[in-house]
Amino acid sequence: MTCKKLLVATMFFFLFIVSTSYSYFVSFKSSVTTSGGPVTMLELVEASQTDLPKEVLEKIIVAYVPANSSLSLNKRYLVNLIKKRVGNVEAQIDDIPIVIEAKPQESASQSVFGEVLTVENMSLIVLNELSKRYPEGTQFRLKNQVGQIIDHDNYSIFVQVSNKSSPYVRVTLKKGSRTVGYVSLMYEAILLRKVAVASRKIERGEVIGATDVVYNEVNVLALNKVPIFEEDLPLLADKVFTKGEILDMRYTKDVPIVIKGQVVKAYSIVGGVTVSVLAQALEHGYAGDVISVKNLDNGSIIKGTVQQDGTVMVLEVK
Repeated sequence: MTCKKLLVATMFFFLFIVSTSYSYFVSFKSSVTTSGGPVTMLELVEASQTDLPKEVLEKIIVAYVPANSSLSLNKRYLVNLIKKRVGNVEAQIDDIPIVIEAKPQESASQSVFGEVLTVENMSLIVLNELSKRYPEGTQFRLKNQVGQIIDHDNYSIFVQVSNKSSPYVRVTLKKGSRTVGYVSLMYEAILLRKVAVASRKIERGEVIGATDVVYNEVNVLALNKVPIFEEDLPLLADKVFTKGEILDMRYTKDVPIVIKGQVVKAYSIVGGVTVSVLAQALEHGYAGDVISVKNLDNGSIIKGTVQQDGTVMVLEVK
């Protein structure tokens, strides 16, 4: 191999090692106040204490919280969602949940004296204000307008978002410090994403894979559920999903280490000697779960504890 080829090969090997070993870091807020509707990972992460790209975080929907309600989320659940997108993630995980409270979010801005609105520029100015509060790619459709522009020499804009799908804007028209009129605007916020939809009836306890779903484009801001994206699969169904139903993350679990019907190694340690047999799992099992497996040699039922590597350590034999 020439020196040039050796140098190129070395560079590719170095880049491969860096790309596969790099780990992102993330830190979560202790509590979050937001408007009602879907909650993104971006809202829960301390922006100054992570190197994860903003565009990755704002595409991960972690929960649905109706207006005037609250919800607590486990940090391990959040880290697992991130890992499915970027791989290795370092985070300080403890048992203290993140509390999310959904209530109306309000803000106001004031123009300088001499700035006036026209029919042409009012829409652009209002949409710019709304865009600051929503993920990139969100579009806004005007549903209703009350009032019209009249003679003024300055104005203020008040934005209220009780539910993310329906922001409200009130434009106050002024002459000097005196209010001369209002324009009230109600919008529909639209963020289109392709979400998983059951392509067949999915029973509770089934593993949901790529062949069990199709992806339909929907407005995720108008959903009253936590949508599942391609990166989230596979998952374990925790309820029955009918054909054509949009899957809801709240009714799924991570796929167990051992799946019912899977052939596993069951072993016991007697006098320092490890004895193992092949067995078929009779139920799902996560690490630490005690499950029943069937010895494939003699048909006996064995109870054992699921290990992190997918083996089963025998407890007793029936």
